[in-house]
Amino acid sequence: MKLRNGQLFRSETVRNCFTLLSAGSLSQLIAIVVYPIVTRQYNPDELGVLSLFLSIVGVGTILASAKYEPAIMVEKNERDAAAVFDLCFVINIALCLFILVAFVFFKPLIVSTFQLDSIAEFLYFIPLLIFLSAFGFVFTYWLNRNNRFRVTARYNLVQSTTNSSLKIVFGTLGFTRWGLIASTVLGQLIGVFSIFLQKKDYNRLFKFDRFRIKTVAVRQVDFPKYTLPHSFINTLAGNLPIMILAAYFNMPQVGLFSLGITVGFKPITLFAGSINQVLFQRVSQHKTQGIDSYPLLKNFCKKVLFIGLPAVVVLYFTLPSLVCWIFGTEWIEAGEYMQLMLPWFFAVLLASPLSFMPAVAAQQRKAMLLEIAYTVLRISALFIGVLSGDIRTAIMLFSLVSAGFVFGILFWYLSLAKNIEK
Repeated sequence: MKLRNGQLFRSETVRNCFTLLSAGSLSQLIAIVVYPIVTRQYNPDELGVLSLFLSIVGVGTILASAKYEPAIMVEKNERDAAAVFDLCFVINIALCLFILVAFVFFKPLIVSTFQLDSIAEFLYFIPLLIFLSAFGFVFTYWLNRNNRFRVTARYNLVQSTTNSSLKIVFGTLGFTRWGLIASTVLGQLIGVFSIFLQKKDYNRLFKFDRFRIKTVAVRQVDFPKYTLPHSFINTLAGNLPIMILAAYFNMPQVGLFSLGITVGFKPITLFAGSINQVLFQRVSQHKTQGIDSYPLLKNFCKKVLFIGLPAVVVLYFTLPSLVCWIFGTEWIEAGEYMQLMLPWFFAVLLASPLSFMPAVAAQQRKAMLLEIAYTVLRISALFIGVLSGDIRTAIMLFSLVSAGFVFGILFWYLSLAKNIEK
């Protein structure tokens, strides 16, 4: 009977993982498929505005829950887990109201200080989208805690499908200036509504028991104390290039860079996300059984090098014409930017599937310090390029420094695997 239960648990776990991974992959695939349509309806300037808008929202979303949401999963008591959700909701509301008030009273100062003229008319949508994004993200932790993985998958699919569909609709109707922003906000809003279809998914939430909220906030303080800084640095590093380039170059150039980096990383994310889970499970199992995982990871890297390196060489010579054919002649420069970023893309392709190694080897603190160093170096390289006044120089320096550091991280991951038993 115990064996059957174990088999049932494993099969249920596999089904749940497959549900989430399939929904996530399909959501990203939908976004990739509609891009050739979107780029023929919107111009680089409008895509640049959207990328800057989303960069600011991305940074704000990390702060909106203070990274308390993982505590929803680890709390043993159901009421305490619900209190963590309520805590995240209160923090989210407080931050978004603070941002809204700041925009109302200091909008001209904020716009001029951070050079946000290109998105000045959309500023009031920033706190709204931060609230919706953080709310949906935190809610998925609650759903996953209660094995409502299908609802989480539905939320991801509804949000992605609505966002992509509305982009096409607004573009067809000619609402190009507001279309990209409106479709993003409405997509997130409709996605959030999709998780409220059954009362059982939220009937234990929104109780706001002050004593219980205070108790879990103190008990789980390590999440905002340690996880929040790491996540914030990681997110800031990912969004700062758009913010910096938007401050020093025109929005069409930012839009072209945004398309290049988005199209370049989407396939890598799809590949690395799946492989990461498989290798993580294998290496963790090997560690428990005392088996050396270094040959497995080394062999994986050799195979990626063997297949990926020739592909990178071919792409280097064909990217501009390929981008022109897929996305339209207006976007050919995005292909040229992607050429400059190919070393970085390839390094991430190799290293990101092994990003679990610090957790397996209990080296999270060192991983955080390396993340800080990585952020400082790549942003410094970008600023040096910006000072040259040439966006290609900025992108090239940013890419080369990023690639060099990521390759160094890859060798560190392999050394962790090699010495994990020692």
